[in-house]
Amino acid sequence: APENPALPASPVAFVQVSASARRLPVQRAIELLRSEAKVAHSQALEQLAQELAMRKDEGPFDQVINAIQKMIFRLKDEQTKEDDHKNWCDLELSKTDASLADKQAKLEELGVKIEGHDATAIELQEDIQEADKMVAAIDAHMKEATEIRRIGHMENAAAIKDAQDAQVAIANAISVLKDFYKSSGGMVKESYELVQRGKEPVSLPDTPSTWDSGYTRVSDPAAQPDGIVSVLEKVSADFAQMESDTNAQEASDQEAYDEDMKANKIEKARRIQEAEMKTQERKRVLQKKMDMDKEHKRVSGEHEATVQYLADLQPACVEGSSTYAERRDARAKEIEALTQAQELLQNAFEDKAVKSGKLLQVQQRRLRGVIAAF
Repeated sequence: APENPALPASPVAFVQVSASARRLPVQRAIELLRSEAKVAHSQALEQLAQELAMRKDEGPFDQVINAIQKMIFRLKDEQTKEDDHKNWCDLELSKTDASLADKQAKLEELGVKIEGHDATAIELQEDIQEADKMVAAIDAHMKEATEIRRIGHMENAAAIKDAQDAQVAIANAISVLKDFYKSSGGMVKESYELVQRGKEPVSLPDTPSTWDSGYTRVSDPAAQPDGIVSVLEKVSADFAQMESDTNAQEASDQEAYDEDMKANKIEKARRIQEAEMKTQERKRVLQKKMDMDKEHKRVSGEHEATVQYLADLQPACVEGSSTYAERRDARAKEIEALTQAQELLQNAFEDKAVKSGKLLQVQQRRLRGVIAAF
């Protein structure tokens, strides 16, 4: 039979073959992504496989590449945001730790100062009480000394008056006796006493008879030391000495009293001033303590708030099932795997050898190796 010319190639058949050829690597890529997503427990790869499965008839390789690129962008964006969050956490944790250390140091410093002010206030109070006791003791002493001085002064005045009165009485008695004895001739009159002397003194026997003679004297009234006038003069001299001694004693007692009063008044004034000054100082110390108590309360409140803030940072910055480094490394591996998968698909689309099962197996092994490393 004659050889008939062959029909030209149909464009419809070309399109069908071409579409079928394009869908085959996409389907395999989907199956590979799903398989590797299960092995690597990657939700991102599973989501990518699902998205590709829904769009495999819409220009698959372009969709695959776009989806992988979006996934890479999303992972990088997540990493950038987590980096920013990590930097913020590091800064906040550092600032919070420094603030806690500073406030703790302030609390300790304020505690020491408050204790010091407490001790100072107690010491000042004891000094004030001691000064008040001394003032009271001085008052009691001055009152007692004044009363003793009053009694001593009265006794000395009475003694002086008695001595003076005794001297006056004795002087009068001596005058009367002298007048009597001079008039009776018992004593020699002075030249200025213009009175005649009497008879010579009469000598009395050892036992004079009072019935047969006149009055006679038993002794010379001025004789020493037994004459009556001499005795009276001696007694008068004793009273004069007693007056002098009493006056001297009064002067000495008064001088001692005045000196004691002066010393006690000076000490009393000093103690009163000391008590007043320490009372004012204690008020200042207590005011400082009160201010520090308020400051301690304020800093303590800030310290508690900082502790609470640090506790609030823990869930967002510290706690979790994985660390920042682990998430960063896992995300880097995932990005690396997606990047290599993207390159494999691009090469498979551009290289006609993609139709070769042998080359496709090589690419699948490479993709599995990349994802397994992730």
